Amino acid sequence: MTWHKNLSLEHLDEALSAVRAGQIPARPSGGWLRAVRIALGMSTRALGKRIGVSQSRVSSIEKGEADGSITLNTLEKAAAGLGCRVAYVLVPEYGSLQEMREAQALQKARALTAYTERHMELEDQGTREAFKNESVRLLSKNLLSSWPRDFWDD
Repeated sequence: MTWHKNLSLEHLDEALSAVRAGQIPARPSGGWLRAVRIALGMSTRALGKRIGVSQSRVSSIEKGEADGSITLNTLEKAAAGLGCRVAYVLVPEYGSLQEMREAQALQKARALTAYTERHMELEDQGTREAFKNESVRLLSKNLLSSWPRDFWDD
C-alpha cells in the first residue's frame, strides 16, 4: 500500500510543480466571474440568461465569489456560462508535498527522540550529539516509509 501512496504523492507533486511554475495570479478583488464577464462585455442579465438565473442572482453569485462564500458547483455553473472552466487546485505554500512529509517526519522524530533522551539524561545515561542526530535520521526515515496512522498528530 505504501508504494501506492508514494506513487500518488509523486504524481501530485509533479502536477503541482507545473501549477506553481505557472505563477497563478491572485483572484481579482471583485472576483474572477465579474472580471471575466466585464472583460467579455457581457451584462449580468446576459449571463443570467445563459445559466438560467435572474440578473440579481448573478450579482449575488459574483458577490459570493468575491467574499469567498460561493459553492464550487455554483462557481462552475457561472464559469460555464462565461465559456470558462474552473481550475481548482491546492498548492503547497512552501515546497512540495514530499518536502512537507519529510519536515513532518523530522519534527516527529525529534520529538520522539527528545522524550527518550530526557529519560536517559535523568538516569545519567545521556548520549552524544552524533548518536542523537543519527537516531533522528533513522526514525524519520522509518516514519516516511511506514506512514503510521498518527503521522500528522502532534
